[in-house]
Formats: sequence, C-alpha cells, structure tokens
Amino acid sequence: MKELRDYREEIERCVRCGTCRSVCPTLDTVRRESHCARGRLALIEAYLNGEELGERYMKYIKECTLCGACYSSCPNEINTPEIVLSARAEYVKKNGLPPLTTFTLKSLLEPAPLTKLALRVVTKLKGLLFKSTSFENGLVSRFSLPVVGEGRLVPEPADPFFLDRAHIRAISDRKDYGKLKVGFFVGCGINYLLPSIGESTVRVLEQAGINVVVPQEQVCCGIPALSMGDTRTAKRVMSKNLEVFEQYGFERIVTSCATCGHTLKSIFRVVLGNEPGMKERVEEFTRKIRDITEFLVDELDYSGQKGEKKGVVTYHDPCHLRRFQGISEQPRRLLEESPYEFRGMKNPCRCCGLGGGVSLTNYELSMKIAERKAENIKRCGADVVATACPGCIVQLKDALYHHNVRAKVVHVVELL
Repeated sequence: MKELRDYREEIERCVRCGTCRSVCPTLDTVRRESHCARGRLALIEAYLNGEELGERYMKYIKECTLCGACYSSCPNEINTPEIVLSARAEYVKKNGLPPLTTFTLKSLLEPAPLTKLALRVVTKLKGLLFKSTSFENGLVSRFSLPVVGEGRLVPEPADPFFLDRAHIRAISDRKDYGKLKVGFFVGCGINYLLPSIGESTVRVLEQAGINVVVPQEQVCCGIPALSMGDTRTAKRVMSKNLEVFEQYGFERIVTSCATCGHTLKSIFRVVLGNEPGMKERVEEFTRKIRDITEFLVDELDYSGQKGEKKGVVTYHDPCHLRRFQGISEQPRRLLEESPYEFRGMKNPCRCCGLGGGVSLTNYELSMKIAERKAENIKRCGADVVATACPGCIVQLKDALYHHNVRAKVVHVVELL
C-alpha cells in the first residue's frame, strides 16, 4: 500500500469545487466541513505540510464511512477512500492501536480458538449482557460493550459457525464441480453471524448446476483491519487467503458479501500488488472474483420460480457493490424473479452508515446516518428489504429496530 505522502499529487488535484458535499452521508448528518471529502483532503494536506493536528484530525479521518460517493462524483477522480485508508495506516504506524482493538482484530480475523471461545462466552452470558427481542430474533445490548455499544441490535452468534458445519466441511474437497470449478469466499459476517446467507448461496448454486467448494482454511478478507489502520494484519490475512484459494485452481471465486467482493477484487491490489513477486498472483486471483448476484445473472443466466407474490420487497444498494463494483441491475433482476413484488425506494444507494468502521468507533453517528435510510424504507412500504452485504443487513436491522419500521431484512439469495 502506498505511503500517505505518495498521494500528495492526487490530493493537490482537489479544486475545492464542493461536489463531494452534496453526496457525503457524514456531512449531511454532522454539517461540518471537516466531514466531507474536501475537508478531509484539506486536513490531510495540512498534515503532510507539517502541521500538528492532534487527535481531532484522526477523529475526522475515522468518521469517514468510505462509501465512495465522493469518489464516484468527483470531476477530478480523486480516490478519497483510498487516501483516507492510507492516512489511518500512517497514524497507526506512528501511534499504534489501542490494546483492545489489537486483541479484537487478531482474535476475529486470524481466527479460530480465540474467536470461538469469545463467542461461546458471549453466548453463555447473553442473558446478562443482552436482552432478547422478537424483532428479527435479535439481541439488544444492555450496556455499552466493547465493539457493540449500548442499545445495539445484533444477530445471535451462529452455532455452529458456517465453516464448522458438517455438511459444509464435507464439500470442502469436492472433486465433481459440475458446470464450472467454483469456490465460495464466505467472509466473517456470514461465518459468525448470518450463516443462512451461506446456506442459501450453496443451495442456489447447486440448483444452477454448480457444486461449489468452500475452502476451510480461508480467513477474513482483511478490510476490518485495514479500515482501522492495521496494514500489517490486513496484509497477513490477505496473503493467507491468496495462498488458500490458489491451491484449488478455481475458475471463479464467488462471494455473497459486497465488502468482501470489493476487497478481493480491488483492495488486494492496493495492499499486495506492489509486494515482491505478488503482482501477477494478485491479478490472477482478483480476475476470478464474482459477487453472487453478478455470477448468477451474468454467467449462469439464473431464473427463479414464477408464482403468486407474497408481498413487497425493496432493495438497498451496498456502497461496495454499486459504486466500487458497478453492480446494481443484477440484484434487482434476481428480485424480479423472487416470490415478491419489487418496489424501489428513494435513494437506494445512500450509505447505511456501517462502513469504514464508523459503526464500531462512533455508533451514534452511524445510527444518525442510518436514520434517513430507515425513513426511506418506511415510506416505500415494503414488507422485506433485500440487500447484498451481510454488514448492511446487520446495520439495517438495527436501524429499523430503533425507528420501529417493521420490515424484514434479508440477502437477495435468501429470496431465491
């Protein structure tokens, strides 16, 4: 990954036109110049020029959701999300991470024993730490907990984790691939919290004639660590995944997580592409990555079952799918094939407030950004909200719970 100083020329291309102000979800919520791309770039440029900006500087840098709205609308094509990631990495390189953040990242991202133990402890203590709610069968935190915060609605931890399920382990070394040699990159959200998305992904692919393989050794895609500025951990887990998936010789690697897909397709190049002997390996790997909706529509020409409609479904565009991967029509086409009547909502591609680690570092701001999304879903009148990112699903469920919007939130593949 490039050093922050290497972005100086790109930062200087910012002409302060203000286009980013009209699309930035944090500026729209906080109403301070420091919270849009123009303001953050000005701060980063001042830092590069030697000004001592202190903790407040990093606060503004951390409160970027990395949604990419500024990048996609910038007339000079300034990649502010990538620059912000580099700024966070520079800060961590100089100042380190808080011990709790370091422990959380290591235990969750490189995982196994610590993660399983931690989630088992949470499960044992959930009556003390959380209260149950009938809303999406979730848990609501009673206290301000590390990472979780107070009053957050979260899914119950998967039991067992998706990768630990016997039938998933059984398909990790399949020899008969069917139509195409395809591997499934699972991601943390599906593995630990929303295994039903993984189950639906495997089912739909098998129905389409693909005997998908799920490598057991895979780990987190690395974006949570990178978002926190921990480049070292991100590089380690990315390299691990590269090695794991290279062993299988897959023709395609599908994922049902928009954030994982963006990371595997693009961020791998940013973090690993300039490492010695890595460029060709990374390019070979990234060209195989497909989002599940993209793969089903563009390569398998998937068609669902026609029949009587059960209700109304709307769609939320994950930032990492629509803006960074250019995928928006494929999920909608699949929803048209589902047992629901599709109805669009206002501003479907507006950020839900999850991204960039904001929901972990500033939960209150994250929920304020999500409020507009909850309002648009309510006005739409949908019974079901579909999206293509497990992280967005967790965020949307929490937002709808807090704003008393009674709509079920699911992944697109769960409706097929």
